[in-house]
Amino acid sequence: MHHFWGLRQGRNLILNEEESRHARSVLRLSDGDHIRVLDGEGSAWEGPIQFINKRDAMVANALELQHYGAVSGSFHLYVAPTKNLDRLEWLLEKSVEMGMHSLTLLECARSERRRLKLDRLERVMQAACKQSGKGRLPLLCGPIPFEQALEACTCEQKAIAALMDGADSHFLPPLIRSNPEASWSVFIGPEGDFTESEVSAAQSKGFALVHLGPHRLRTETAGLYAVTAFAQRLGG
Repeated sequence: MHHFWGLRQGRNLILNEEESRHARSVLRLSDGDHIRVLDGEGSAWEGPIQFINKRDAMVANALELQHYGAVSGSFHLYVAPTKNLDRLEWLLEKSVEMGMHSLTLLECARSERRRLKLDRLERVMQAACKQSGKGRLPLLCGPIPFEQALEACTCEQKAIAALMDGADSHFLPPLIRSNPEASWSVFIGPEGDFTESEVSAAQSKGFALVHLGPHRLRTETAGLYAVTAFAQRLGG
């Protein structure tokens, strides 16, 4: 069944012009066809299209499907945006599919991109929710300074991934599996990695220093690796 984004009014769902045009002109849907409308707050609403045109559409008397596509636990990714915007969009798309709950963009000492169009990134996340059947739209925040992000992070378990020669660090997947019910935040640095002072600041705030295995990963690959480690934590 096709998924759309809509604005809820009681048990009625209103599709905007973009969603209505896609339903009518691309998918060839018409009055009476059943669809599922995501509200972004955790539910999908299933029902028949009451009317549809090029500007809007409405689903009437829809049935609420609560906790639609919900992922257990709580995982929050903090990442420095990549210089190549396509790579950041890829990370957003895949992380939403894997069940990320929020993403905060970081401004770090070695960040190469500091200006972003958040509305474009929101659309990427919305499309990923529709594709993967997620009723809740992850929260997108930032960009915010690294130090501010450290102060704002309140998860039970906090980790920063960095390549620090000679430093003791934990391998992230077994660390997450050792505490699978906790809320987790993982910080991923820019393409030049975090600075030593940034890592030290994080550790002073209770962050665990972690690594992601023997390979040197791109920022977007490292971010998805962290999300995947959380998604697989209950599967051994």
